[in-house]
Amino acid sequence: MGLFSKFNKKKKKKGGSTEPKRSESILAPETSSNGAPDPDSPEGKQLQKFEELKPRIYPFLRPANTPPFLRFETAGRTIDIPLPCIPFHAATRIFFVEDTGTSFRVLQKTAVPESVSLLELLNISIRNLVQNVRFEVRATTFGGYILVGNPNHVTSYILVKNLWKDLAKRLDDNLIIAMPVREALLFIPEKKQEELLPKLATACVGMLKDPEHRTHPLTPLLFHYNRETEQLSTYAVRKPKEGDAPAEAPKTEPHVPESEIPAEPLQEEMPKASDAAPASPTEKKEAPHLYIVPDANEEEEKTEE
Repeated sequence: MGLFSKFNKKKKKKGGSTEPKRSESILAPETSSNGAPDPDSPEGKQLQKFEELKPRIYPFLRPANTPPFLRFETAGRTIDIPLPCIPFHAATRIFFVEDTGTSFRVLQKTAVPESVSLLELLNISIRNLVQNVRFEVRATTFGGYILVGNPNHVTSYILVKNLWKDLAKRLDDNLIIAMPVREALLFIPEKKQEELLPKLATACVGMLKDPEHRTHPLTPLLFHYNRETEQLSTYAVRKPKEGDAPAEAPKTEPHVPESEIPAEPLQEEMPKASDAAPASPTEKKEAPHLYIVPDANEEEEKTEE
């Protein structure tokens, strides 16, 4: 089925539930905690609640200047409730949310036992993402690729190292990745960067500037996946050769000024975005520069009908 096949189909578990020992995260290996508290102790009860919560935890990317707390005003006092979070490169931060079915509830620090490290929490959330959220890789008309699926989770897939390892292998190249808004994750092969980078930049800048689609701005940074080292890093756009017209590109400075990507504080509970995919590239909600080229097999099926 090639590049356009569906990834991450649910795997059937054999012999009960066994969590993988290896890390799913592109950031670092998972660490394990030792010892278990008394089930009747406050720590034991907290751990039991967390075990019940674990299958519903997902990563949630936000701009780096998003406050790492929930703020409440009560009786003339300001109360800040801390949130577990992990910096992801220069311009993004990973928070965690519970999927309640109809909304996302931000995970608070008090819900996470002290014995569970941030990296363990990250790997728990990524395993849930890989097991429960489906998506497809599709071509765009400008020659790049885009992940199509649930808009609540699509950019979180930048954290899944096996995905980028597989895509880099299929394209036989390193990858340049962009996620200008939370609902879009695009990439191009590095060997075509001279041709496609300006077009990718135009698509990203258009999404960041378009009021209709700029509902959840994320980062103007580009990322680079190296297939040899299997590492993700920020990508610096090469300076144009003398005489070439400069291309409008997303900024790639290590630190993006806070004023450029406004970050509203997280709410305790947030509504989900609709995961209904566009029926055709002519629908109004699909940005013109991101028309998705349908899979050839799907087009043949429509023709036969």
